[in-house]
Amino acid sequence: MVTDRDMKLVRWIGRHGAVQTRHLMTRYGMGRTATYRRVHELVACGLVRRHRLLYNDGGLLTTTADGLRCADLEPLKPARVSLAQVPHMLVSATLAAMLEPRLVDTTLLSDREHRAAENAAGQPIASAILGPPHDGRSRLHRPDFALVEADGENVIAIEVELTLKTKARLERILRGYLRNQNVSRIRYYAPTNIGEAVQRAARAVGAERLLELAPLPAAGDSISRGRP
Repeated sequence: MVTDRDMKLVRWIGRHGAVQTRHLMTRYGMGRTATYRRVHELVACGLVRRHRLLYNDGGLLTTTADGLRCADLEPLKPARVSLAQVPHMLVSATLAAMLEPRLVDTTLLSDREHRAAENAAGQPIASAILGPPHDGRSRLHRPDFALVEADGENVIAIEVELTLKTKARLERILRGYLRNQNVSRIRYYAPTNIGEAVQRAARAVGAERLLELAPLPAAGDSISRGRP
């Protein structure tokens, strides 16, 4: 039997695309045995799919099309999973599981939700505006997350940066964030060397006042560490 709490799990997986069982344990404070039992049930019901990428790795969880429909997430599509995307997906899911329980009057939009929201609005919410409109739409760089306060006044673009972009690319993205008047802050979660490169780029384009740097979350981090 699928419960309301089970549907919260389905919805959270669907919002973030691909996660592991440990992320659900962190996000909802569930025990290991109970979480694995519920995930097994959701897979058996066809609401969640388990992807085995490596032997004995626990796999990745995605929400199926049926699961998205039952969770009222029909604007979203089932996430596609590839080995190249896995490191970024796992760090992003870890970050979301840490941040969300501590948010007050603030909504964390995943990249999937943010894309759908911008498509529905027909205008940027937290994206960097890279150039003038083409075919009626601006060229955008979307962050990995958008933190939006309830009143909509403050929007934080959140980037999870695992690989170093070129100086020109970083400067172009940061200039794009400056063009978006909705964005009040830009927060990069990155290793030290990448954070330093982002800081240099921000200084070069005059975006340093908006920039926040934070360390990447480790797999073992708890929800009590960091800040929203």
